[in-house]
Amino acid sequence: MHLTSILKKTLMAATGLVWFLFIIGHLMGNLLIMVGPDTYNAYAKALVSNPLIYPAEVLLLVFLVVHAFSAWRVTNENNQARPERYMVKAASTGSSTFASRTMWYGGVILLLFLIIHLIMFKFGDHEGEKGLWGLVVTWFHNPWVAIGYIIAMIPLGMHLSHGFASALQTLSAIQPQWYKGFKQAGQALGWLLAIGY
Repeated sequence: MHLTSILKKTLMAATGLVWFLFIIGHLMGNLLIMVGPDTYNAYAKALVSNPLIYPAEVLLLVFLVVHAFSAWRVTNENNQARPERYMVKAASTGSSTFASRTMWYGGVILLLFLIIHLIMFKFGDHEGEKGLWGLVVTWFHNPWVAIGYIIAMIPLGMHLSHGFASALQTLSAIQPQWYKGFKQAGQALGWLLAIGY
């Protein structure tokens, strides 16, 4: 069954916004590491002991697969289209930016980063003396890990800064005259989240 272009873009936008909200919530939890091991470990324990955590993780995985597949299909179709058509479209809307042109590449980098992140922390050893807090601190005392995470936040900031307003526009959630304001707000929020991590 061939998905229509509009449906693929809608799925990509909706699932992207779900992940955007998750990233905000995840950052809020991560900031508890600054409070200390007791608070952070208590938060982590409450999170993993919640019976809803497993359905939520499955849904996030499904949304990620749908988002990536839709993005791949849309990108592939755009690449097969006549370049002149998209040059005119980009020029008329003013929406072609470095972030928008590199969304697919940034997404691939973020997917690889997510896999590494899960291996390190979700499936890492939480049973040490200071629990998950100790695991996180130990990893980030490694300068190569810290540098790698900082570098990975660059495509995250680009992805979020472009994706927020673009997704809302695709879902017709904002009026055309509001797009510029939402775009600027999305850029600020996207980079704020990346810096926060």
